[in-house]
Amino acid sequence: MAQAQACPQIEADAEQALKARLSDQKWRLNNLYSIINKDGQRVGFRMNQAQETLFDEMWYLNIILKARQFGGTTFTDIYYLDSCLFNSNHAAGIIAHHRDDAAKIFETKVLYPWRNMHPDLRRAAITETKHELVFDNNSSIRVGTSMRSSTLQKLHSSEFGKTCAKYPDKAREIV
Repeated sequence: MAQAQACPQIEADAEQALKARLSDQKWRLNNLYSIINKDGQRVGFRMNQAQETLFDEMWYLNIILKARQFGGTTFTDIYYLDSCLFNSNHAAGIIAHHRDDAAKIFETKVLYPWRNMHPDLRRAAITETKHELVFDNNSSIRVGTSMRSSTLQKLHSSEFGKTCAKYPDKAREIV
């Protein structure tokens, strides 16, 4: 029995289609990342309506008023991770109001989606700590209670209202 030969044109078309998809950030966000949902199950991340509106209307400064459980932090942190993975020389930071929350946010909203990507798509991390991922494309994403000594392309301050109320000096430093 003759062995089937791969069709070079079909393979080239499939590769071109994959490259087109991977060049589309909205597609990547909705197809490449996994999260743990409210029921404790691993699921593929899919933008909900509020997240999609934020993505579509994003500007250089976005203020999200206090709204629980719409996934603002999850979306923002996966968006930042994706931006660092697919863009060279890109730095993103996430500020939390205290260290425990910073570590939890980083573990669940950055490291988990990154570690659970398809291995062929995951860029090699040069450094992986409890607070930072540095990638081989010279991009990085980190979390902390401040972002001093950094030039960032993206910054997310989680629970900034709480930081303002409890730590006004820290809030002024962030601003």
